[in-house]
Amino acid sequence: MLLVSVPLPLGFAAAYTLTILLPAWLLADGLKGRAAAGPVARLEQWVLGLGVAYALATLTMLLLGYLPGGLQPWQVLLAFDLLLVLLLLAKWRLPHRDLDATPTLDGQVTWRWWLGLGLVVAVAAFLRMADVGYAEFQDDEVTVVTHAAEMIQGREDALFVHDKGPAEILLTALHYAPVQRINEATARLPFGVAGVVGLVGLMLLGTRLFGPLAGWLAAMLLALDGYFIGFGRIVQYQSVVFLMVVLTVLLLYRMVQAGRLQGRGLVLAALCLATGILAHFEALFAVVPGIYLLSVLWRREGFRPREARPLLLALGVGLGLLALFFVPFALHPRFQRTYQEILFNRVGTGFPYNNLYDFFFRTTIYSSTYYLALLMAAAAGSLLAALWRYRQSWIRWAGIGLVLLGLGLTLWSSTWLTVAGRDHTWLPFAVAFFLAWLAPGLKDEERMLWLWLGVTLVVSLFFVQKPRTHVYNFFIPWALVAGMGLARFWHWSARRLGEPTAQMVGAGLAGAIILLFGNYEYWYFAHTRVEVLRTWAENRPRGYWVSYDEPSQNAIFGFPFKNGWKVVGALYAQGVLDGPFARNGKRGVAGWYTRGGNDCERDHVYYIYTPENEPTNRGLVEPKPRPSAGEGYHLLGTVTVNGEPRLEIYRRGQPPASPPQTYDVADFEAYFDQNLSGPLFEQSGPVANPAIQHPLALRLGDAILLRGYSLSQERLAPGDRLDLTLYWQATGPAQQPYKVFTQLIDLETLHKAGQRDGVPGCERFPTDRWQPGDIMVDRYAIAVAADAPPGTYSLLVGMYDQNEERLPVFDEAGAHLGDAIVLAQLSVQSAAD
Repeated sequence: MLLVSVPLPLGFAAAYTLTILLPAWLLADGLKGRAAAGPVARLEQWVLGLGVAYALATLTMLLLGYLPGGLQPWQVLLAFDLLLVLLLLAKWRLPHRDLDATPTLDGQVTWRWWLGLGLVVAVAAFLRMADVGYAEFQDDEVTVVTHAAEMIQGREDALFVHDKGPAEILLTALHYAPVQRINEATARLPFGVAGVVGLVGLMLLGTRLFGPLAGWLAAMLLALDGYFIGFGRIVQYQSVVFLMVVLTVLLLYRMVQAGRLQGRGLVLAALCLATGILAHFEALFAVVPGIYLLSVLWRREGFRPREARPLLLALGVGLGLLALFFVPFALHPRFQRTYQEILFNRVGTGFPYNNLYDFFFRTTIYSSTYYLALLMAAAAGSLLAALWRYRQSWIRWAGIGLVLLGLGLTLWSSTWLTVAGRDHTWLPFAVAFFLAWLAPGLKDEERMLWLWLGVTLVVSLFFVQKPRTHVYNFFIPWALVAGMGLARFWHWSARRLGEPTAQMVGAGLAGAIILLFGNYEYWYFAHTRVEVLRTWAENRPRGYWVSYDEPSQNAIFGFPFKNGWKVVGALYAQGVLDGPFARNGKRGVAGWYTRGGNDCERDHVYYIYTPENEPTNRGLVEPKPRPSAGEGYHLLGTVTVNGEPRLEIYRRGQPPASPPQTYDVADFEAYFDQNLSGPLFEQSGPVANPAIQHPLALRLGDAILLRGYSLSQERLAPGDRLDLTLYWQATGPAQQPYKVFTQLIDLETLHKAGQRDGVPGCERFPTDRWQPGDIMVDRYAIAVAADAPPGTYSLLVGMYDQNEERLPVFDEAGAHLGDAIVLAQLSVQSAAD
């Protein structure tokens, strides 16, 4: 309970230290071997230790998530205490000889490399973490933190109803469970740290592959990449995938350099790869360079029979970790829906596709056009250099011509190679990468990169229907290719200009480019006082050419965006707002910040209007007009952010007695974070362990159980509103979508003082979609008629089918009770009484 009682930042820091930093320290110390390690080797051990700590944290939380009941703070703390003990025992008992043979980088780098590393980390950390808690959770982030809360509450299938891998939920619950509070900054920081550590790993990998300069260039390019910056500022899986992919390749390449398989290194690589796949299946792309590196090792050194054992052990570890999640997931009813969503809506079955236009358009929102041009030029130059190696002139010139012609035609028209209604633009790309991969005289390291980049890029752009921001996968090998090419160009220049001149010119160009690209990213991500994406026409960074008139708002993540929803949540908690609401913004965002408030268009008393919705909404849906007095709405208050109005609260009905209020979100944020950000809250729909005011156990039909209800009050007056919450449980599959009826009725005179019917969950959770075992929260706002005579009324509930036939009701013993349930006797008295 210690972490629960301290301020949120301190609690998060303590939890992160226990669950990530301390295991990383023990892992790094255990990887150093018998010999004294130099500073670069120690850095590499720390990077590997941090990555494996993330992997072990994912595994530990996955196992804890399978425990029955809610996830308690003491369970997380005890589990990681035991993990630390196990790591200490492993460090003491296991020998260190396994990793001793890996060549160190300490003799290859100078103080310039360390200076460059510091610059990479500084730039990356600033762009990813500056004011990282400013933006409200976006819709995908809300999904993650909500499922983390459900996992803590005890919902057994919280991981399975997520359409993505479980790692992002597990790493969010990692500190949410012990601290019992969360805010935007603490939720995002573990992912931002993973992204920065991934960059250090990439610099180490690039240095091992092609030398210090290539490694630094590759890392700096991704430090300045908008995709990776945006992903480091949200509660999403991409930074974890990046880290795990880089470490998987780094571990395997260390073995190539050592000239032998390393059992411990193989296990760690398998653990990292499996964790990446648990974050998102696109981490499977790391299998391409991984298999190639193993083939290089066996081609050089030969396969030794004794190596079968560590290889099988590593496979067992990786597949075992994946099986821990995917086997129960495959048996869950949600699996088929997720599979169909990925196959038909994301990947598609009508390939090949051509996503070049979307790629260029979207990428030049996240990064400047100049940045993309530099990446393209560096990769194209490296590709042409590889093709130049062909001794047969016709292959050389045919390949070069194909690259130049294909690139030129694609820039002119991205659909130039359409045959019989099918776009085959993928062909020249595939052929160019294939020729580069086969080019004579290439080192295995470069050949590995062309294979990795070629497969990932061609599949992502041409064989996936909607890659969108998932294109970041091929930016990892692309940055390495660009770093390799730019480093070779600098070395070529140094031989002609002299190294001192080349260093001076190169440093000047590098500084200018960092400022050029970094300024763009700063304005879009870190300069939160002006939300550039919201006010693009007025505040876009000047001097950066773009090909569009207005940036796309479709599937855009990570940009600062705040409407002030914490004010709404605080006003509900303080009783200023006290009824159902409707909104024009995202349902998930509203549900999170109102702590499961009754978001119900059917019954709403309030309307929460945001003139600008999340970036993902604009252009996809018809904007809803501002509520007006003519429609019966009256302004209660306005929420301001940075002194500007962002959100308006309207009440339906009689005009308010007092003038509209103005609320500054800055006055409510600390209160919300400290008091309203806990994991225990109820939203309409599935819930784990609800707090039921009046428990019951009555069966309706064959497959639905009424577990109980809660009431807002038991004494009413004409014109009042009765808030009723019903708790249903599916005991089996329902045959059709039943409707719920609620009535406030005098059973003697049959006079109704109020009634409200509807589909459960405010029309969002029809009964035929309930899963057996699900407990459903179902809310109704029953208006008491203004002319209701005083007296005692029965509160009736029940269900009826599409033919308006009511379901029979049975008690626990199976006795038939009729077709309606009398929940309570409520008194309606006149206002004078």
